[in-house]
Amino acid sequence: MAQIRNHTQRLAAAVLLSGTALALCAAPALAQTGSGAAAPDASGPAGAQIDPAGAPAPGDDIVITGIRASLASALELKRDTVGIVDAISAKDIGEFPDANIAESLQRITGVSVDRVNGEGRGITVRGLGPEFNTVLLNGRLLSTEGGGRSFSFDILSSELITGAEVYKSSEARLQEGGIGSTVILRTARPTDRAGFHMAGSVAGRHDNTADRITPVVSGVISASNEDRTFGVLASFIYDKRISRLSNVSTDGWITNQNIDTNNDGVKDTRPVQADGTRAQGVALPRTVNFTSTRNDRERIGGTFAVDYVASDTLKFAFDALYTQQKTASVTNQLGYYTDPDRITSATFNANRTVTNFTVLPATATSGLASDNILATNPQNARTYQLGINAEWKPAEALTLVFDAAHSNTRNDSDQLFYVVGTRQIGVTPTFTLAGPDGLPSITNTLATNDKSAPRLHCCSERGGRNRDTVNQASVDATWDIGTVLDKLQGGLLFTNRKKTTVVRESPEPLGCFYCGYQAVAPGSLFTDFTANVQGRNLTWLTYDRDALVSYYGSDAAVSQISDVDARNRFLAVYRGNNNSLDPIDRDRGSGTVRENTFSGYLQASLKGDFGSSRWTAMAGARLVHTDVYATGYSVTLLNIIQNPADPTAAVPVYSPTVPVDARNKYTYILPTLNFRLDITDQLTARLAGSRTLTRPTLSRLGLSQDFVFRPPASNTVSGGNPFLKPFLAWNADASLDYYFSRTSYASLAGFYKKLENFIISGQQPEEYFGLTFLANRPYNAQKGDVYGLEAAIQTTFDFLPAPLDGFGASANYTMVKSSIRFDPSLSNQSFNVEGLSDTANVVLFYEKDGFQLRGAYNWRAPFLRQTFGPQSQPENIFGYDQIDLSGSARINSNVSAFFEVLNLTNAKFRSYSRFEERLITVSDQGRRISLGLRASF
Repeated sequence: MAQIRNHTQRLAAAVLLSGTALALCAAPALAQTGSGAAAPDASGPAGAQIDPAGAPAPGDDIVITGIRASLASALELKRDTVGIVDAISAKDIGEFPDANIAESLQRITGVSVDRVNGEGRGITVRGLGPEFNTVLLNGRLLSTEGGGRSFSFDILSSELITGAEVYKSSEARLQEGGIGSTVILRTARPTDRAGFHMAGSVAGRHDNTADRITPVVSGVISASNEDRTFGVLASFIYDKRISRLSNVSTDGWITNQNIDTNNDGVKDTRPVQADGTRAQGVALPRTVNFTSTRNDRERIGGTFAVDYVASDTLKFAFDALYTQQKTASVTNQLGYYTDPDRITSATFNANRTVTNFTVLPATATSGLASDNILATNPQNARTYQLGINAEWKPAEALTLVFDAAHSNTRNDSDQLFYVVGTRQIGVTPTFTLAGPDGLPSITNTLATNDKSAPRLHCCSERGGRNRDTVNQASVDATWDIGTVLDKLQGGLLFTNRKKTTVVRESPEPLGCFYCGYQAVAPGSLFTDFTANVQGRNLTWLTYDRDALVSYYGSDAAVSQISDVDARNRFLAVYRGNNNSLDPIDRDRGSGTVRENTFSGYLQASLKGDFGSSRWTAMAGARLVHTDVYATGYSVTLLNIIQNPADPTAAVPVYSPTVPVDARNKYTYILPTLNFRLDITDQLTARLAGSRTLTRPTLSRLGLSQDFVFRPPASNTVSGGNPFLKPFLAWNADASLDYYFSRTSYASLAGFYKKLENFIISGQQPEEYFGLTFLANRPYNAQKGDVYGLEAAIQTTFDFLPAPLDGFGASANYTMVKSSIRFDPSLSNQSFNVEGLSDTANVVLFYEKDGFQLRGAYNWRAPFLRQTFGPQSQPENIFGYDQIDLSGSARINSNVSAFFEVLNLTNAKFRSYSRFEERLITVSDQGRRISLGLRASF
């Protein structure tokens, strides 16, 4: 809290200096006015007619605005939809301290968020992770920058979105792909309001990890004629964040190690003894790292939309979105890499986790080194989408909707990873699992900033180019009948998707020419790097990449390698690569996946009376056919040359690559049924059943095969499988909702999913040239059940006397279980339903007379992230909770001031391997504080 007070004046000054730009800025108009529900369209839920301003029905004298208006809009959508859906209006998204839309969605019951560098990147719905949730922008599939299908929310700013709907039960009309949910994001429409409107916000944001203030500017301009038959809208966002995140990590744990636990010079190969002095198969940290990473992230985005009503029977709409995220990420790391052969004494606990060990003193040619690591992880992701929609009513009861969209994403990222180390000569480094601060530590080491002893070790420059293109075309028809059979809907959708990955890497033998710390580096290359890493003030060495690369190819460095043939090979490649270690395109690991999907659906909406109650139903089916064509390159491993200077490194010898391809196809019918019974005006019951599918992650469909060489026990070989079938699920849902008022309700829901064709990574040892590799390849194998309960309540205290009538609150809790449970004591468990965890949210707010204050608490229970994580061991996430605050005060009818605090308590992210004491990482998330001004005209 002291930091918050210390930076308030600086933030206020930044806001005042930028306030003059308000007339030229904007934020989505709906986020400023309280209007927030998505505009109904032909693909909207049957019977859902929502006033986007949350205005009362004719004859209702109550007018609600602000937070209450957005709550009413979202609740109206939930209430009128036949299936089970939750929504957020623009008020929630645009005026809450969320780094992106994922962090806004986490306030919905059953939705949790996965964070990267403290920002939400993907969502998990009812325990099913990002790849199981289809995310659509204005009903269209958006391309993504990663290797899979999951939507990366961190590239899309929340200011560009005016509404979001999370469909937890399926409908035949919804695009297939989401076993967990279908999420539809909406952008603003220019004909939502008549006339000319301009709104904007400008803020200064402070991140406590970097002590820097950066700008966030957003805006919208819209114009429509009075009868709202023609309108144009443009919005934009500029968002910059500078952070310096630190972590302590182990890179996972290597298991089944036989080590000298009692300093008798003999490795122990017998089972655990009663006196605890001998063990067979203990677990060791792969390394102990102290890391400081500076991230400069810049997000630029915008939307453009045109609405044209040509006549009473013909409407046109055009949409465009562009977003670009650039990140300059530089990591400095001090690391100690574990070699089981060098351990001279150790202790362990009942889980065979080593809690303390001592390492033999190093020599000039062998033994532990302190590694000074310089790495980069840049990102330059650009995504755009173009869409056109035409709605035609050839008859009063018939509506036809034609839609076409094109989306493209490119992401280029060439990364550096350089290691210069100092051998720990004359000392006996000691590892302690839990030091005084509860984190792993290394003691009895040489000075970490000694510039007289560094040696060149290894380096690599690698990365790649990802390209994703999505083309879609659809036609939907709705026939309004108006009897018990209320309406019929049908449609066709064609989707063409192409995902290309080009792998880049420094050509051999540049990457490991000096492996084993074989060349002394001059002290003039190095400077001190100081950082506070999780409360520890540390200093180690850093260096300039260009100067180091120049020295790599110098006579002074190369001459220290005694093998003349190796020197000549290195110099030939180095000079042929423009005297650099720049990466080049590599066939091995590169490839393309092309996917064509044809789908059609029929859906009937029915309604009627059941005594004094009203019932509504939707029944339909979707037919889906998918063709997959994968291309790549085959390679044969010809030899493995062990590096005599480094027992933890090896040099592969490959055959020339040969192009290969494969095809796969499958067809499924996906029936759906949704039923709603309005028992009274306030009490509603719902039942839903469906079959859904999620296609395999695109990166798993490729033909590439890759080897990772980490002797003696961390070699892996991995590859894809283009013949994978999609995940399938039979789903059953039931809910009971009670509505107290237009803004208040209580809900209880249960769900059950029977999963088939679950993809697992089959792991088995394979031997290549005397070295054992753990082979990891995906295939369809498992079945399992996921089930749980959701409870939610939301209320405004309008019935209380002033000023207490300004209060409101919401709370929800989701419990998720599976028939397949992770058991840490089982080392051969190859399949788990990953990401399952209970979640809870509590939101409190106060709104009255132009003043708003809002706080949100989000909690997620511990969960299994990966069955095969670092070192092919499980990765679990500790429970995490976060508190966010926001508030605003109206200065006049057009301008308001606001503040936002994200992660108030500076909560940290922690992960572990099979058991909690086997820490993988503890890292910062960062507290962000913003002060700004909003205006609308």
